[in-house]
Amino acid sequence: MNFIFHGFWGVLGRESWLRFFAFAGIGEEAAYPLMALIGAVEIAAGLVVLFMPVRFMPARAALLFMVIWGLWTAELRPLTGSPWWYFLESAGYYGPPLALLLWVGWGNSIKDWFRGVAAPALTQDKVEIIKWTLRLSIGAYLITHGAYGAIEGKLFLIGHFASVGLPGPLTDPETFLFATGVFEMALGALVLISPMRPILVFVLVWKVFTELLFVTSGLPAIEHAQAFHMLSTLERFGMFGAPAGLFILMAYRANPDRAETSPAFSGATAVSGR
Repeated sequence: MNFIFHGFWGVLGRESWLRFFAFAGIGEEAAYPLMALIGAVEIAAGLVVLFMPVRFMPARAALLFMVIWGLWTAELRPLTGSPWWYFLESAGYYGPPLALLLWVGWGNSIKDWFRGVAAPALTQDKVEIIKWTLRLSIGAYLITHGAYGAIEGKLFLIGHFASVGLPGPLTDPETFLFATGVFEMALGALVLISPMRPILVFVLVWKVFTELLFVTSGLPAIEHAQAFHMLSTLERFGMFGAPAGLFILMAYRANPDRAETSPAFSGATAVSGR
């Protein structure tokens, strides 16, 4: 879902992306067609993963693309002038695909990268690795996103909260933004140190609420109609899915009697989940 809705921004064309193309020496005239092409590829990758049990879906290849592309686009933020920790603030873009790739495993051959994957069984060791991947993704995102308010004091976030009447008469907007940022940073640290299932439920609800503020506020201003800000909410689906996935995995206990394999889509052959 993250890649599908992020890809829609590419298809629509987004002015704020031009600096990323400029970094590669690509001018505005060529950037918009490339933007649309990249957006289409992202949408296709997202659809492949959504339907990855289907026989002809190159699921592992799509997940590997997501991880590599997510890391590269996250790195473009500091490379084009943003603080270094903006890379970590994009953890919701590359962390969940990495967790899913760790789940489905590497396969036994090149062919396995270009066909569908049924739900593999899990060992307890693999569950722990995936849980840590999600914990690091959630923690890194919350801490660095909190820095938007606590360190940078991003003004459009004041507009976000003002769109739902916050902080009201309680305090001034700048103090509220700072306090909210510190709160998010503490929440991220808590997930890293000792995640608890009620905390993960709160993180999920909190992120859905704060990301919907793009829609209620219409900020930051974009060159498209305000309704398209729903894409800004939905493209952050990785930060909705990560706490939900970790919540489920924290209650998971692997069955030691079940072989860690998944059905292959090539007759009677079995494909290893590793």
